[in-house]
Amino acid sequence: MHKSIITETASGITVTTCVPISHGYTFESDVFSVKGHAIADLYRQYGRCLCLVDANVYRLLDGKVDEYFKHHNIRAEVRSVDVTEERKDLEKLSEVCEMFVEYDLFRREPVLVVGGGLMTDVLGFACAVFRRGTPYIRVPTTLIGLIDASVSNRVAVNWNGLKNRLGGYHEPVHTVIDYTFLKYLPAAEIRNGLAEILKISSCVDLTTFRAVQNYGLELIATKFFLTNGFTEEQSALSSTIIQASIMDVLREEVPNSREANLNRVMFFGHTWSPVLELAPKPVLLHGHAISVDMCYSVSISQVLGSIDQEHANEFLKVFSDLGLALDHPAFTEELMLKATASTIATRDGKLRAPIPTGELGEYEILANVSEEVLKKAWVLHKQRVKDFPRGGLGVDPNTSVRV
Repeated sequence: MHKSIITETASGITVTTCVPISHGYTFESDVFSVKGHAIADLYRQYGRCLCLVDANVYRLLDGKVDEYFKHHNIRAEVRSVDVTEERKDLEKLSEVCEMFVEYDLFRREPVLVVGGGLMTDVLGFACAVFRRGTPYIRVPTTLIGLIDASVSNRVAVNWNGLKNRLGGYHEPVHTVIDYTFLKYLPAAEIRNGLAEILKISSCVDLTTFRAVQNYGLELIATKFFLTNGFTEEQSALSSTIIQASIMDVLREEVPNSREANLNRVMFFGHTWSPVLELAPKPVLLHGHAISVDMCYSVSISQVLGSIDQEHANEFLKVFSDLGLALDHPAFTEELMLKATASTIATRDGKLRAPIPTGELGEYEILANVSEEVLKKAWVLHKQRVKDFPRGGLGVDPNTSVRV
């Protein structure tokens, strides 16, 4: 039940209400095997399911989802949905809502969303606005989906050339986590997701950061030790890294689920990247965009004396060794200043930029940074990346790898 307090005052009426929000996570391997039951248990009470699956995942599973629901005697309409960064827009949102209407979706019946961060962003937002709130259950299928987008309650679409500018807060009723989807991903997508793990761990979880630093190349090559021939210890390591990252994000996000406090460590890597990510054509993969942002943030930290050169270079080397972008030609001084202004407006008049400090594993949030410091750090950043392999450019940094 909602708890509400309605109070008459001398000048009017004050209303205070508290809406309870509860959602859970289930871990199950090979979730669409007929031996699995996590999803069936969630839908058995409805007897049917509208299952919307990312187009690439739909092809890879090749009828497996239909077989799963048939085995569990649940009527399912399984539909393929193609969401790209270029089509993460209101038109795609409308297409998804049309699917809800065609299915004759009931008010409290949850939609099953199977896919990566783009899918959960767009379809989650469609659920948020359809009938002012339709429940949904999500099954993330990418590394970014597992440890970032599908742990978050924020859903959105791009608008007017601005990333995630239209959106809201809409928690799923449940999330089913299946690590084995990672075995279907190309190396570029594993690399893309590692950037999000490095983002949170570099600030609050040095143990996980060091694990990625030491084993990141193996994680990319073996798809988190999900191909054949690896030891139980290696498999346990991959599970530990993913679960630790999920917990790191939940600890930071849940107490501030409506962003009442805009001083958020989760903004690390997301101060300049929203503008940078959409600037090139084809657009940058999210992980590479935030990597450039984080590496530039390190230069700001060094200019301010909050991190020394040794640890700044160590930070950049981790990203470079994994093939993540330290820089991109689109990250010009002009773009940096434009992104700064956009972020200040989004964050209520302050930059609120997290930067790594000390010996890593620590951070501070800068309320504002002078234009002089921003420009000085940008020059330092551009000079520094020249000394790294590929001149600081990333390996397969654009969404063209998804074609």
